[in-house]
Amino acid sequence: MAETDPGQSGADKGGNTPPPLTDAQLRYLALRDPLTGLLNRRGFDEELRRVWHEGLENAFPIGLLIIDVDHFKAVNDSYGHAIGDEVLKECARLVLASVRDSDIVCRYYGGDEMVVILPWSGEDKTRHVAERMLEKFRTHIICKGAHDIRTTISIGACNMRAQPGQMPDRYLLQADRALYRAKQTGRNRICFADEPDVLAGPEGQLHVEPAPAGTADPERTVLVVDDDHALCALFQRMLTREKFAVLVAHAGAEALEIAGKERGMIDVALVDLNLGNENGLELLKKLKGIDESLIGVIITGQATLDSAVTSLRMGAYDFIQKPVAPAQLTAVLERATKYRRLVLENKRYQLHLEDMVREKNAALSRALEDIQDSYQFTLEAMAEMLDTREHMTGAHSKRVAAMSKVLAREMGATADEIAIIETGALLHDIGKIGIPDDILLKQGPLTEEEREIMKKHSHLGYNIIKAGPGLEEPSEIVLAHQERFDGTGYPRGLQGAEICLGARIFAVVDTYDAIRSVRSYKKGRSTQEALEEILKNRGTQFDPAVVDALQRCQAKIEEVGAWPPP
Repeated sequence: MAETDPGQSGADKGGNTPPPLTDAQLRYLALRDPLTGLLNRRGFDEELRRVWHEGLENAFPIGLLIIDVDHFKAVNDSYGHAIGDEVLKECARLVLASVRDSDIVCRYYGGDEMVVILPWSGEDKTRHVAERMLEKFRTHIICKGAHDIRTTISIGACNMRAQPGQMPDRYLLQADRALYRAKQTGRNRICFADEPDVLAGPEGQLHVEPAPAGTADPERTVLVVDDDHALCALFQRMLTREKFAVLVAHAGAEALEIAGKERGMIDVALVDLNLGNENGLELLKKLKGIDESLIGVIITGQATLDSAVTSLRMGAYDFIQKPVAPAQLTAVLERATKYRRLVLENKRYQLHLEDMVREKNAALSRALEDIQDSYQFTLEAMAEMLDTREHMTGAHSKRVAAMSKVLAREMGATADEIAIIETGALLHDIGKIGIPDDILLKQGPLTEEEREIMKKHSHLGYNIIKAGPGLEEPSEIVLAHQERFDGTGYPRGLQGAEICLGARIFAVVDTYDAIRSVRSYKKGRSTQEALEEILKNRGTQFDPAVVDALQRCQAKIEEVGAWPPP
């Protein structure tokens, strides 16, 4: 339906009081959602009644779509409600762009759900419109340039033909349940109300899932199953007077066929315990297999204590003995109907909670990834800071961090240990920030006093990062990265296993990288020369176990280092 605004009234440029709104303007505002300009609930109900009555007169098919914006709550949580409103307005425009001018679009509940009525639309046309809508959302960027949000939609659909004595509300319920099925099976899809959920069962067999939970039909519906035709007619008259909609079956096969057609719409099945050669309890089990929300009540003219207990144990809600007074039958069915409504509402609430938990978990995962990315960026930025003072140090830090990761994995370190070692290697020289330029960048040899100042960079680096969250263990690597396996290193003269594993690994990769790298004052040396130098200091400068691991994974180290040929 064309979304034409009949006009807005307001103060003129001179600030005079605006004229009162016309009846047409007041009606427009009363029937429209103020955010999206779509029809509101009241406007939609009027249009649905109009289309339904036209369908009664002209017998045309009507399509119905209920659309839910996937993970919209996460958008609100991430960007705020102002941006959420912009997203909803753009989603409304996408829906309008997907339908015909004759179709009617509504923001039905005031949230992120929209409903579309498609007059003169059979299932094929309805599906075509829904698929076009899905594709528009999949390929569209919302708030482009500002936030670049991508979103998808889930659609529940059904087709209907107006029938005398029926109301269209039941089809809204069917589409709503189809929508929940679309959301529960992965979102970003369309589900039709009359499509069974066919899934692979045991040993590859196919089975039909029970009807999904959803909103209860405001009309109370009872399926009476009894082979006594006169009794069925009596029950139908009694219950119709009490405002129940009554469906009648005289055999099990007929009852199953009705349950399949009315899946999700029947409140109570009133089943005779003995249906000729059929067992009423077995039939009730089959009915609940089609629609798990259906409430079963057993009725029999040959009641015994055993049959009553057996019925309740097998899932019947209640047990009635014939003959039954109208008041008693009505009371039992009203209790059963109320019970089903409570069960459906509880299941719907559970589904909503599950959706919220999934969305919160997804938002938390994204936030954690953002924090981790930010954390890693900060660490790498700290290493890069050195590049402004000491040429190649930033690149060297990243390279030895990657090499340390390979070597730690080769030595069987856990994922947490590898992360600590990688961070310590990346920040090993961060303390050089505190070394004066005239010493750090000196071209010639250092004096004894200058060497003592340079040695302080291990302690300086340790003090810089030790208080940082998650950096306590990496700071130990920074402090010990100049220690030697034989105890002749600094600053503490540790030896052997007194030196943390990360520092022992770093000592090897740092030397290997120094030998293989090109510097302004030297050429890079070959792979073989680098390994020979490391082996020569095995057991003195370097931990023998780390050197042995290097020999095993030298090819991977070379791949990570990517040094130019010597």
